[in-house]
Amino acid sequence: MPDRVEGRAPTRIDLAGGTMDLWPLYLLHERPLTVNAAIDLFARARIETTAGGAIEVISRDRDCRVRAETPEHLGRDPAAAGGAIEFPLRLAAHFLGGRGAPARGDGSLSCRITTDCQAPAGSGLGGSSALGIALASVLNRYTGRGLESDRLLSLTRAIETQVLKIPTGEQDYHPALLGGILALHYGVEGTRAERLAVDVEALRRHTVLVFTGVSRSSGVSNWDMIKRHLDGDREVRDALERINGATHAMREALLAGDWDAAGAALAEEWEARRRMSPKVTTPAIDGMIGAARALGGQAGKVCGAGGGGCLVLWVREGSRQAVVEGITGLGGRVLDFRYVTEGVVVTEP
Repeated sequence: MPDRVEGRAPTRIDLAGGTMDLWPLYLLHERPLTVNAAIDLFARARIETTAGGAIEVISRDRDCRVRAETPEHLGRDPAAAGGAIEFPLRLAAHFLGGRGAPARGDGSLSCRITTDCQAPAGSGLGGSSALGIALASVLNRYTGRGLESDRLLSLTRAIETQVLKIPTGEQDYHPALLGGILALHYGVEGTRAERLAVDVEALRRHTVLVFTGVSRSSGVSNWDMIKRHLDGDREVRDALERINGATHAMREALLAGDWDAAGAALAEEWEARRRMSPKVTTPAIDGMIGAARALGGQAGKVCGAGGGGCLVLWVREGSRQAVVEGITGLGGRVLDFRYVTEGVVVTEP
């Protein structure tokens, strides 16, 4: 049993096709697709054996700390015990309470788990799911479970669903596991992750990431989309068809290195998303996108479910710095990031 295991996983920008990853919506459309890209705003997790005689879970970004005598106590009522950190508490309880979990000579378990995420809470960058993958990967190594990546994804998604208490999408877990620029193809036999050959430095020159300062939760809006679609809302269905078409256009443009076509696909995706629900945007979001366009931007869209969180702005060649300075001058918080080709990394320092 290792004394200390650390892991990190990238978050992501969804360039097109969010919402298509929700079950069962992707089963109701032809060739459903999401295109997203891993970025270096990492989620991190660490577990270390201690002599304290208890299990301690510390969330640095949420400023929360929970201590329990056993895994059973850790998972007994995680919502009441941890609130904002219910997800890592449930993951820890699952792995540490399993058969064959590591223990001291007297049969007790004593360790400290520390988590942190560089993406702002409620940013729409998949921070929660990336943290889940980072922590599950660390716990998997620490306990010697040896789960393969597909099982690790399924387990992490299932536990996050228990926390959210509604169906969850799966696009966020793949860039956390794999890194890179991905096209996720959904089907009856599961999801196929296609790694797109894209010049990541050129892609960065055409994208700006802005945090609106308003946190949002995807759960309620995603459930609203699912329910309206299953209830036969034609407007939602047609909007998703348009989103899916724009996502295929985004994939083709990225593969061709046609940055103007990629910007047009992002603009089309955003217009379709706005028609799907008025809740995805706000006057502040519309104002930032409009200001970016005036400074050389081509398009913009929300990351994740919308209503707040982050925006990704698509800018023309040579206009990135002007857009960054202009949005900063308007009070927007521009996030510094790089695209990354590597997924979750686990080490034993």
